[in-house]
Amino acid sequence: MNKMTLIGLGFVVCFFTGCSAKPMNTNINKGMELLEQMDYSGAMESFEAALVYKEDEQLIYRGEGLANMGLGNYEEAANCLLQSISYADGNVTNLEFDTNYYLATAYYKQGKYEEAEKIYTAILALRNKETDAYYLRACTLLKEGYYEAAVKDFEKAFSLEPDNLELVTDAFLEMQAAGFSEEGKVYLQEFLTKKDKQLKDAQKGTIYFYLEDYANARTYLDGALNQGNPEVSLILGRTYEKLGDMNYAMVVYQTYLDSNAPDAAIYNSLGVCLMNQKKYQEALDAFQAGIDLGNTANIQSLKYNQIVAKEFLGHFAEAKSLMQEYLAAYPDDAKAKQEYEFLQTR
Repeated sequence: MNKMTLIGLGFVVCFFTGCSAKPMNTNINKGMELLEQMDYSGAMESFEAALVYKEDEQLIYRGEGLANMGLGNYEEAANCLLQSISYADGNVTNLEFDTNYYLATAYYKQGKYEEAEKIYTAILALRNKETDAYYLRACTLLKEGYYEAAVKDFEKAFSLEPDNLELVTDAFLEMQAAGFSEEGKVYLQEFLTKKDKQLKDAQKGTIYFYLEDYANARTYLDGALNQGNPEVSLILGRTYEKLGDMNYAMVVYQTYLDSNAPDAAIYNSLGVCLMNQKKYQEALDAFQAGIDLGNTANIQSLKYNQIVAKEFLGHFAEAKSLMQEYLAAYPDDAKAKQEYEFLQTR
């Protein structure tokens, strides 16, 4: 389960392929393929062509909503998604539920937390066992400052999927970001205690990492390292970073890359480690290798770090040009905007 509905477009393909798309929706289908490739501008062109050829309007506006979300145009995304829902004629199918999830995300990204909360509440009124809706409403409630209500929703989500470690770690990260780290650790510890005999070494190591028990995290993650799992390598590398051993963290990342298929997240972490050691050209090479893998979930972070590495190397003109492109793709990145202001002075 990927709770990053709040951020990304990870559900687009799996939901869309379950819809009853009409065979003649050629431009819509092309647009959905481009969304999968994260080519949001190209997808928008396809959906505009679909309007010209009078293809399915509900799917067109849904597609435009998703493309606008990818482009960071959240207000316009919400407008398109609302228009898509208006073509449902009162029918409530998986497509409408999915579109409403994205609409809530568009509101959330605009800081319209109350509107997002209302959508999740409406979803739960019809489907009272939707783990995602409870989880995402909890995240929204945290943003509104309603801690107790958020915890109630998190706990309901946990009860629906009691064996889902990712759900618990995601909730912990949300609570940590809201300033409730210690409270979030209670759920991690409870999960560890209840499921101890069922958990694999990698799962135990992950829990210990978030509990900031890095010695135990290293022990269990080291034992699970030779499984070719990038997530294990990532968390083990981060564990060594927390323990102050940057050299071995880099060994973990590089060992994975030498023995397995290329992984963008691993390249990104390796690059960050190299930058911390002031090996900026090597870091730049790592970021570029990750970028060369194409549009992945890590592409934004890779491109931002690439710019920072170029700054450290003194390549300010290149960094400025790349930052302009970056902000065009990710206009809501406040940190990048500050960095661009700095580049304007160089």
